[in-house]
Amino acid sequence: MVLVKEVESVLRVGRELAEHVTGASYDELPPTVVHHAKRVILDSLGTMYMGTRKEEAAGIEGFLSGLGEPEECTVLGKDRKTSMPWAAWANAAYAQVHDCNDGHREAAALGGSSHPGRVAVPTALAVGEKLGASGRDVLTAVTVGYDVAAKVRGMNARPPASAYCSAAVASRLMGLSVDETIFAMGIAGYNSPRGVPRTMGLDINFLSNGYQAKIGIEAALLAREGLNGPKLADDNRLSTRFKTRGLGTEYEVMNVYIKPWPTCRMTHGAIEALLGLRKRHGFTRDEVEEVQISQLTHGMYIADEKVGPDSYYKNCQFNLPYIAACVIADGEVTEAQFTRERIADPKLHELTAKVKVTPDEGLDSIYPDGSRPTTVEVKLNDGATHTERVDMPWGEPRNPLTDEELFDKFVNWSSPTVDRGKAERIWSALRGLDELGDVSDLIALL
Repeated sequence: MVLVKEVESVLRVGRELAEHVTGASYDELPPTVVHHAKRVILDSLGTMYMGTRKEEAAGIEGFLSGLGEPEECTVLGKDRKTSMPWAAWANAAYAQVHDCNDGHREAAALGGSSHPGRVAVPTALAVGEKLGASGRDVLTAVTVGYDVAAKVRGMNARPPASAYCSAAVASRLMGLSVDETIFAMGIAGYNSPRGVPRTMGLDINFLSNGYQAKIGIEAALLAREGLNGPKLADDNRLSTRFKTRGLGTEYEVMNVYIKPWPTCRMTHGAIEALLGLRKRHGFTRDEVEEVQISQLTHGMYIADEKVGPDSYYKNCQFNLPYIAACVIADGEVTEAQFTRERIADPKLHELTAKVKVTPDEGLDSIYPDGSRPTTVEVKLNDGATHTERVDMPWGEPRNPLTDEELFDKFVNWSSPTVDRGKAERIWSALRGLDELGDVSDLIALL
C-alpha cells in the first residue's frame, strides 16, 4: 500500500485501540469477564424479544419482507432471516424499542456510548452467524466492542462511539488488520446516524439504533476492500482508549449496569425507593397526599414534560412523575405500564400530579464516580411521612442482579415469544458459549 501523509495521519490516531480490537485473546480474558459477557448477551436478547412485540415496531418485519435480501442471518422472534447488515439492523432496532438496555454510567456522563449492548450484541450475532464464528470469537468481539463503546469519549462534540463499537465488533470477527480496523471505525463514525437531538414525541430512536449496527458492518466490509476513512474523533483527555488508562486490563463490560425496569436509568433510584417504601408501609394510592423526589440537576429531563392520558409511551418511559405514580398504584414497572390502555387511565394521571421532582445540587458531587443518588419522600393524608434514599440503584456493578434474577428478567421480557423451557435452553447454551465451535448452534434456538 502506498501511503500519503493524510493516510499516515489517520492511522496514527486510535492505533492502540485498534491493536486491542484485533489482538485481544479469549484465553487472556478473566473468567469474570467471560461470564459477564454471557450475561449481557442474555440481557440484550431479552430486550430484542420485548421489542418485537411493540406495535410501533411492527413495520420492521414488513420492511424486511420487501427488501428481497438473501436469507443469511436470523431476526429474533420473527421466524425470518435476511442479509447480515439488515439482520443486525432489525435486532438492534428491536433492542432499543423499550428502554431496558444495559448502560455505562461513566461513559454516558463523559460522552461515550450510553448503552453498548444494544449495538455490540446484535452486530456480533449477525456477523458471527454469517461467518460461522466460534462462541469464543463472539465473546471476545462483544468484550472489545464494549471497550470501544465506553472508552472513546468527548463532551464538547460527542464522538460516534456506538458506530465505532459496531465497526470494531465486525472488524474483529472478520479478521481485519489493525489498519483496516482503524479505517472501518472511521468510515462508520463518519456515516453514523446521529440525527437531531432527542426530543419527546413519536419515537424513531430505535430505527437510528438499528443503523448504528448496520453501518458498522458495512464499514468493516468497505475497509476490507481497501477503502479508507477519517481518523477517530474523540477527546483524548477524557477517553480511556490508552494502555496507560486501562486498555486491555480494565474491561468495560464489567462496568455496565443491567436495568431491572424498562425506563430511563435516571428514574431507577426513585423506583427502587418507592417500591421499598410501599412494601414496608403498605400505603395505597388513595392515602398519598404528595411525593417529593430530589434528583440530580442534569437528570431533570425526566420531569421536563407533563404527560396525560393521550401521551406516547416513550414520553411516559422518560417521565418520572408518571413512573412514580405507576409504582404507587400498581406496585410494579413493566411494559404493561406503558400500554395505551394503562396510559389512558385518568386516575393514574391524578396521582401523577401529586409527584414533584426537584433538582438537588448536593447530589451532583458524587455522580458519576460514586453513584446515581435519589431521595424520595412520601407524605400521607394522615400526616405520616416516609423517606428513602437510594445511592446505588439495583443493577449497578456494585449492586448487581444475580444470575437467577437476570434469568427471571429474561423470562419476563421474552415471554410469550419464548416459554420458560426454551428460555432455560437458551441460557444453558449461552453459559456454554465458549465451547461452541459455531455460534449458529446458539442462534438456532433464537
